[in-house]
Amino acid sequence: MGMTEILSALMLLGGITDNTGKHPTIIAFSDVFEQAFGFSFNGIYDRQNELFKRKSCNLTKTLDALKAVLIKEYKKRQAEVLKNKDEKR
Repeated sequence: MGMTEILSALMLLGGITDNTGKHPTIIAFSDVFEQAFGFSFNGIYDRQNELFKRKSCNLTKTLDALKAVLIKEYKKRQAEVLKNKDEKR
């Protein structure tokens, strides 16, 4: 379901276009994901329906987890930068 969250979010952002400048269909988009990451959605429309049937507080479990990990890494790197600056003084 995590890949469905990511694919759906990218589709809804609308910033991705194909080589003709048009927004790809959900099928074209899912085909690229399946080839790139070596898995199958086994019916992207069914997966999206399952996603949107979730309670609103559970719609973005994977995206929330990704955000938390990115924020944690950002804070870690910021702390390292500050530590290095203090050591140089």
